[in-house]
Amino acid sequence: MPDFSELKAIFFDLDDTLVFSEHAHKKAWQILLTNLGVDSSVIDFRRLVGMPEIVEATHFIDYFGIHESVASMVARKREIFLMLSEQGFESAIGRNNFLKRISASYITAIVSASSTRIIQQVLKVEKITSFFNFVIGHEDCIRPKPDPFPYQHALALANVQAHEALVIEDSFTGITAALGAHIPVFGLLKDQLPEQMIKNVPYFNNFDEINKKLFES
Repeated sequence: MPDFSELKAIFFDLDDTLVFSEHAHKKAWQILLTNLGVDSSVIDFRRLVGMPEIVEATHFIDYFGIHESVASMVARKREIFLMLSEQGFESAIGRNNFLKRISASYITAIVSASSTRIIQQVLKVEKITSFFNFVIGHEDCIRPKPDPFPYQHALALANVQAHEALVIEDSFTGITAALGAHIPVFGLLKDQLPEQMIKNVPYFNNFDEINKKLFES
C-alpha cells in the first residue's frame, strides 16, 4: 500500500465509480440500436465498460453493418443517456460522506471518457457538483484511456506529482490509464469480470471502506 502522507489530490472516474451509470449507458445504446433495427441482445456490454463511446460506436457499426456515422451515433446515444439520467443514479455506500470529507482538504477532479456535458449533467442530478475543482471529459484528451494522458492532464491541472495523487476507478481501462501515469489506484468493485481485475491493485466494495483504509488505518 502506498504512503499517502503527501496526498494532495484525488481523481475519480465517473461511470460505475461515482455513480452506477453503466446500466444507463447500456440502455441508451440498446434503445438507439433497436431504433436502427439491430438486435442488441447479442452484445456483452460488460466487456465494453470503460471504452470511449467512439470506440463503442465504431464496433457496433462494423459488427452490425450500420449505415450511420460514428459522430451521429454517439450524439444520438448521448441525448438518450441525458434523458435517462434525469431519473438519478444509485451509488456506492458512503460516497457523499467521503466527498464531503476530502473536498475541503484535497484537490478533487473527475477524469472520465464521457463528455463534459454528460459529466456536468450527472453531477447536477446527483447534487455533487460543488465537491469537485475541475472535470476532464473525453474532448479534453488527445488520447483516451487506457492511455495515461487523461490522468497526466489531471496532474498538470492540479499541479501535483503522481505520488501526491490517488485515483479511484472501476474499469480495467481506467486503472490501466492511472497506472500508466504512475498514480496509485484504488479499485471500486462493480460487476467486473475476473479478467478485468488487475493484480496488485487494492479493490474496495464502497467508499466507507476506502475512507477507512485511507484515513483510519
